[in-house]
Amino acid sequence: METTVNSQAGGSRVKKAGAVTRLIARSTLWYPLKVALLVLWKAFTWIVNILLTVLLIAMITGAVVSCAFLLYIRSNIDAEYHGLDNLRFDSSSNTTIYYTDSSGNEILMDEETLHGSENRMWVNYSDIPQDLIDAVVSIEDQRFFQHNGVDYKRTAGAVLRFFLPGGGQYGGSSITQQLIKNVSGDNEQTIQRKVQEIFRAIYVSKQFGKEEILEMYLNVIFLSQNATGVQAAAEAYFGKDVKDLTLVECAALAAIPKYPTYYDPIRNPDNNLQRRNVILTEMLNQGYISQEEFDSAYNVPLYLNTMERTTSIETGYIHSYYVDTVIDDVIAALMEQYGIDKASASRKLYSGGLQIVINMNKEIQDAMEEVFCNDSCFPEISGIKPQAAMVVADPVTGEVLGIVGGRGKKTTNRGYNLATMAKRQCGSAIKPLAVYGYGIDNGIITYATPLLDAPTINQKKSDGKITQKYWPPNSPAGYDGLMSLVDGVKHSKNTFAVRLAAMCGIENLFRHLVDNVGFTTLVESKSYNGVIKTDIALSPVALGSFTQGVTVREMAQGFTMFGNRGQVSKLRTFSMVRDSNGEMVIDNRVSKTNQAISEQSAYIMTRLLWNVVNEEGGTGYKMTHGQTKGTVGGKKVTVPGFKYLNKVEVGGKTGTTNDNRDRYFVGITPNYVGAVWFGYENNKSVSKFEYNPALRLWIEVFNRVYDKLETNGRAYKSEFDEPFGIIKVKYCTVSGKLPTDACYHDIETVTGGESCIRTGYFTAETVPTEYCDKHIMFKWDTSTQAICVDGCTCPADKVIEVAFRLIEPRKFSTNLVVTDSQFTCVDPSLIYEGYKYPTSKVRPYFFNIYEPYNKDQKSYWPGRSSKSDSFKPYNRVCIEHYHPELTSAESESSDGN
Repeated sequence: METTVNSQAGGSRVKKAGAVTRLIARSTLWYPLKVALLVLWKAFTWIVNILLTVLLIAMITGAVVSCAFLLYIRSNIDAEYHGLDNLRFDSSSNTTIYYTDSSGNEILMDEETLHGSENRMWVNYSDIPQDLIDAVVSIEDQRFFQHNGVDYKRTAGAVLRFFLPGGGQYGGSSITQQLIKNVSGDNEQTIQRKVQEIFRAIYVSKQFGKEEILEMYLNVIFLSQNATGVQAAAEAYFGKDVKDLTLVECAALAAIPKYPTYYDPIRNPDNNLQRRNVILTEMLNQGYISQEEFDSAYNVPLYLNTMERTTSIETGYIHSYYVDTVIDDVIAALMEQYGIDKASASRKLYSGGLQIVINMNKEIQDAMEEVFCNDSCFPEISGIKPQAAMVVADPVTGEVLGIVGGRGKKTTNRGYNLATMAKRQCGSAIKPLAVYGYGIDNGIITYATPLLDAPTINQKKSDGKITQKYWPPNSPAGYDGLMSLVDGVKHSKNTFAVRLAAMCGIENLFRHLVDNVGFTTLVESKSYNGVIKTDIALSPVALGSFTQGVTVREMAQGFTMFGNRGQVSKLRTFSMVRDSNGEMVIDNRVSKTNQAISEQSAYIMTRLLWNVVNEEGGTGYKMTHGQTKGTVGGKKVTVPGFKYLNKVEVGGKTGTTNDNRDRYFVGITPNYVGAVWFGYENNKSVSKFEYNPALRLWIEVFNRVYDKLETNGRAYKSEFDEPFGIIKVKYCTVSGKLPTDACYHDIETVTGGESCIRTGYFTAETVPTEYCDKHIMFKWDTSTQAICVDGCTCPADKVIEVAFRLIEPRKFSTNLVVTDSQFTCVDPSLIYEGYKYPTSKVRPYFFNIYEPYNKDQKSYWPGRSSKSDSFKPYNRVCIEHYHPELTSAESESSDGN
């Protein structure tokens, strides 16, 4: 029994021990689990709190950003756009044009009336082929007829591409957005502009129907070849109305807008073919054309008909170049006056019933057109005929009196105008505007200043060896040495312009041309295919080799300063624009002027330009005096000179560019300024003519202009107005100072050449007051025509005193021909005691002050007057009578060889 009890008690203890063990075991496992659960719970609640906090922050940030975006839009985005309101209005009110006759009466030019149908040849939606509409929509904006002005799918894709590496520009614009961009001209690559465009597109879509938007878009897009709108493009490429275009032709036009020049079917036919095939594929895939139509048009060659048509407008009349220019000028004025875009201004001009009074002188315009349509006024040349352009203006009023923008009969309206649109090189014609006028006005030079006609740079090869090429070259080639400013301008010396430009400062001259003279085509700094180019350099400002070139109109405008007391008159083609009721809309009767140089400086420059055509040797002398021969019809003829040289003063400046690509002449009379360009439109080199064709055209026109004045008995000014303060005095061309007796004995004068004493034009501040110190007297043997030095036994009856010209020793890398070399001398102190005179008959007396000549060309040369190795200069030693033993100098002599 006891055993049983004990057994039961032991079992109970065992059970308790097991329970305790199990409890301990459970507690050992549970605690970590509880801790783990607690940690998980804490982590969960922490994450939830973070997520809720982030969500709350995001909601707050989103609200702030949204508010900020709304405020930004409200402050910076003009969501409404009214630029299309006047683009498509219909009006039967034509714009009329009047010119003023010599009595001041306004004469209606009925044939020049502007009709609404002329405006970029606007075509109605109903006349646009369905294939063209489908082609444009399929490639430019597939969902055009479904969206509200913005294709959000394309826009989102464009934004995504923008933020991806290499994403580039936005892209993704709908046709509505492109229309707004084309009309407004706003093409900035900014987020603000893009956002504004989106809102404007939505607004425009509410104001206009889809067909109206498409009609406007197809009439304002640029399609290369100077064609704006599909009607103009249809005629430019195919010689037909847009309504007659085939499927292939429609696809070809639809291919152009993306990159007009790149997809131009004339310039880049392969590119256009590739893109129009893409368009045809899209039209097939989108169900616009059948498989049969696709097969008949895919990869089919394009047959272009670019022969110019007589006209494409209802009136059947071709406007003059002058009226074309008036149209452009009035459109620009309307844009400025009303703050409207170009398309709206254009519609207002053509269909607004305006009355435009233009500044054209009908007699001058008729004379210009007669000359430019007369092949006998041009040099005879086989093959493609060179082109030409001309602008004639009144320098005082700034009125443009005549414009011709091309050679031959004009066959199209608002085509390429070479007088106002083409930017070409003007060569030396720029020198009076850029260098000489500025230099005189700033006291850097005077009418009498002598400059050295010699190269400024000895060009070198990369290995350091000196070549025989010098810069700048002259045209014609050659250097004449020390010359007066008069002769430098007269002979159009490039060296003069370059030296003076460096003296004036290149930056100063560039700013003068832009700020004072009014050139808008010059380049301050621009990248071309990664190469930075600038016109702030010697060659552009001194020699007229500009990056882009200049227009004939700009050149004529610049030269107005010489007939308008130093003021540049902004050229004007029209004087006023009135509305249909005769009320003034734009008053343009007074020219804007800018005082570029003083009136005294302008007059002095005018006298220098007078020398160009009136003094023998001037670049315009032979032609204006009728001493030039030419070829017309295969026969040698004398080119007519300017018939009124004895009745009216004339000045001017010629210009020739490298490789004869451009020929220029700008001529001035007391009443007129006329600028002429001659060359090929594709900028290829023209022949080396026996004369300057641009000057020939100027003479032909102005002979007719003054003939008309004479015939009608109308008075004209015969002399340039001389302002107060001009002083005329004689000066020495060698020193630019008052002449001395020695100047009258200048060696060139004594030997039958030109006198170095001339009369110049000065102001009280610039008139010379000092006497010449550049002539040194020498004994000279008239029989041997050489200098008598100590030791010479020249016959007394053959010896006279002459003056040679004192110069700084010239150092050239080769024995360069500089024609005045035989008239020169050097500072007497350079002829030191014991100096050995050269005994060669072809060396100047001072030759041996240079380093001894050697065949490695490591020494310098002083220059010579002739290419001939046997030429005997006037400043050589009289070897015939020279006996060095009679002097204190060493008996050994050297001839430098």
